[in-house]
Amino acid sequence: MHRPAAFPVVVLLFFFFLAFPQRSPADEQSDYDQAVAEAQANAQNPSAWSVDNLKVITGPGSGDGNTYVDGRLVAATFTKESYNLGAFAGGPGTVYGTAATSATWVTIGGELKSHLAGLGVTAANVHLETSRALGMSATNSNNLIVEMLVTPDGNTIERPTRDPAVAAQPRSLGTNAAFVQPTGMSDGSFANFKAYYANWLAEAYGSSHFPWTQLGYTYLWGQGEALANIRGLSEFILLGGTSYTVYALYPLTAYLYTAGNGSGDFHVTGDLDTLWAGRLFQPRGDTVLLDPGATVSGGQGLLVSSPGYTVVNHGTITGTTTTKFGLSGTEDTAVLFLGQTPTASALADPTGSGNTLVNTGSIDSPGTAVRALAGDTVIRNTGSIAGGEYAVRTGEGADRLAVAGGLLSGRVDLGGGYDSLTATGASTLAFSLSPLGTTPAPVQNVEAVRLGPGTSLTLTFEKTGYVAHGQTYTLINAQTVSVPASGLPVTSDLPMVRGVAVSDGANLTVTGLRDMGWYTRAAADRSLGAALDAAAATVNPGMEGLLGLLDRCGDPTGATAQLGPAPQTRATVLAVDAASAFSSAFAGRMRGLRGQSGEARGLTPAGFLDQDPGAGDLGDVSRSAFSGRVAFGPSPWRAALPAGGGATPGTAAEGRLEAFGSLYGGHGLGRAGGGAPGYDSDLTGAMGGLGIRALPGLRLGILGGYAWSRADFTAGGGKSDDHIWRIGPYASLDFAPYAVDALLTYGVHQVHAERPIPFFGATADSQSTMRDLLAYLRAGRTVDLGAAFVAEPFLEAQYLRLFRQAYGESGAGEANLLFPAADSASLTSVLGLRLAKTFEWGNLALEPDVWGGWRHEYADVNPRVTAAFEGAPGQGFAAPGGKADRDQARFGAGLSLRGSGGRSLSVRWDNTAGATRSDTALAVGVRLTF
Repeated sequence: MHRPAAFPVVVLLFFFFLAFPQRSPADEQSDYDQAVAEAQANAQNPSAWSVDNLKVITGPGSGDGNTYVDGRLVAATFTKESYNLGAFAGGPGTVYGTAATSATWVTIGGELKSHLAGLGVTAANVHLETSRALGMSATNSNNLIVEMLVTPDGNTIERPTRDPAVAAQPRSLGTNAAFVQPTGMSDGSFANFKAYYANWLAEAYGSSHFPWTQLGYTYLWGQGEALANIRGLSEFILLGGTSYTVYALYPLTAYLYTAGNGSGDFHVTGDLDTLWAGRLFQPRGDTVLLDPGATVSGGQGLLVSSPGYTVVNHGTITGTTTTKFGLSGTEDTAVLFLGQTPTASALADPTGSGNTLVNTGSIDSPGTAVRALAGDTVIRNTGSIAGGEYAVRTGEGADRLAVAGGLLSGRVDLGGGYDSLTATGASTLAFSLSPLGTTPAPVQNVEAVRLGPGTSLTLTFEKTGYVAHGQTYTLINAQTVSVPASGLPVTSDLPMVRGVAVSDGANLTVTGLRDMGWYTRAAADRSLGAALDAAAATVNPGMEGLLGLLDRCGDPTGATAQLGPAPQTRATVLAVDAASAFSSAFAGRMRGLRGQSGEARGLTPAGFLDQDPGAGDLGDVSRSAFSGRVAFGPSPWRAALPAGGGATPGTAAEGRLEAFGSLYGGHGLGRAGGGAPGYDSDLTGAMGGLGIRALPGLRLGILGGYAWSRADFTAGGGKSDDHIWRIGPYASLDFAPYAVDALLTYGVHQVHAERPIPFFGATADSQSTMRDLLAYLRAGRTVDLGAAFVAEPFLEAQYLRLFRQAYGESGAGEANLLFPAADSASLTSVLGLRLAKTFEWGNLALEPDVWGGWRHEYADVNPRVTAAFEGAPGQGFAAPGGKADRDQARFGAGLSLRGSGGRSLSVRWDNTAGATRSDTALAVGVRLTF
């Protein structure tokens, strides 16, 4: 069987993780807890755990392997930055607390530095490995190495063993050993030492939970249990109140890239978070070098306190930075030169006179990339220097900024003094500007500017507005500005804006020229796009936010589609559908009233009086005889005349007044097209009427109703709710075999629409009023097919006139739309055929029927909706309302149950189907007479 190629890799990874299991913080804490217990046990039985090669302190020139400065010993401790914010190289220090209760634990002879180097420690694990080497829990928050100068005698520095001697190996070790006072140690110092020892013994194995060996070395935890595994560094203590001199301060990750012992030179080959250099922190040094691949991020960045330093960056200095050494206002500055001349100190080497930065790599910050507070500063950039606020900012001094084929992005302010900016080769100067032209010149306080032939300008516009056509921006204010005679190429982050740079010898300006047909071509609708282009031609505060965001959206077609009046484009179609559902319910109710005299004829006109057949009625007689039924109806023209005989039993039982009602609902689907969204709609309505039999074959009445139409629009087009009330007269004429039904109603619509605009982060909301006039006419003729079957060819006509009042949206600010008053119309006809059959049981008649037909729209099937943005009311546009169907199929089925006395129930299912939209409706009705 073929084995997948990835199988060997999976196997190798499996064995790798078996060999090198990943350690979690819980595992590390477990290791530490075990180390505390083992250290305490080892101190009870020290013979197997003692060593004889601990570091000793025998003084300068003795060859003890330690470093001495002016006769004092260099010791190092692992501590917190926050404890040392007032410290400086060469300054005095005092160990916190009293001699009997407190101490600072230190290492000597560069042991810690050598240990970390031997392990190949990186910035990723330096905290863990430093903590292990010093017997500290990995949960500590220490982040600083402090080197100090101490007097090398037993009254200042002691070994934390029962024999505190530092000049020789200790003779008394372990918990149960006796204290031994070394030669030269005063009684007072010895008494303080014993008091501290007793206090710490109780605390270390108790609340402080510390693996104190009492054997002169730190417990190197997490490496195993053998002596070779746990033997750490030689440890010493300075009791509380002991005086010392601060020698050097090193942020922990920076300590990896220096020689230590007071050196302020750094060679960074990997990652680090914080680096401090200069006489404030170290007594000597003048170089910080970052190799290619080196990265400074996640901490304070670079802080150089004194002049005379050269920083060479071939790597990356990036990201947000925190406050440097507690100095207010230094956050989010990638590289900071303080330019402080150090106070006179015997420890400090002399400094140079200026700050130098050579950058071939990348320096970026959300605030200031490079800042120099004092001193003459020289910056040579062939890489990238980018600041969200300032690329370079300097103070007093003669500063020189040279860009030679690199990128300088951000503002430049070179402060006081005579300063210069030069750009040579393929250099790029990039600036962020307010599109409104309110940004101060990005380059200021530079006396001489020279931009060579290869220099280009790149402009990024803030999202506070848009670039109006012809807007001018000042980029450089100087005493002299020199640019190539051929000009400077200008690009911007806006695809519709190009720039032209011009210099008058002292200033450099750029004029933004806008493509005035951009949105006309790129928008989802050309008319809307033309309105946007027209609004952007001049400064228009009412459109600043919208056009500013739209210019930068990256998808003008999609964004402008959100700006169109999506819910409003379908208002006419949905209103026509709602009116058609009302008309359909009315038509179904009228058909359900016919034939209720109890006669077998399914469409016998209700309320007709019996009339004797004459010569003109022979056709009816013959048809009735053929079907085996008694002839009933007169000829059409006779039916129109006043009757001369008495009423049939059915009609005699029926009152002159009728009341009827219907509940109806519908569901519609519309396809997106023609620039308008698709939709999914639901309709719920109720209709009721009250009528009178005015004349034989004529019913007159009034009807009204309420409907709620709801629609959700596709592709995030929003939604709408339309509450519709309508009232008006109706009439029904029956001249067997002909029937005509008609209504005329007045309607009022209360429409609520929501139009989401995701790219703008808003939703436009509107409340509007529409009124309508609905006229409906239906005419049909029945044809008896025999066996209680009838066919009815019919014609329907519906006219709807909509009147919309002017209104505006709210909630979306500049993206709100204004809609003027407008009206629209729909005129439709349906030519169709209905088939029905009647089943009779005594006084009950059940009639199922089906029908189908062709529906045709005579009005405009490509409507447009006129609107304007609230911020630019004079720039109207006409949005497409979507292509409606000119022709549709109309079909359905019904069922009516008629009883005596004019009572009836009916159910009607009606459908319309076309290429772009379809509707289905269901109506249930009841009728009573009095």
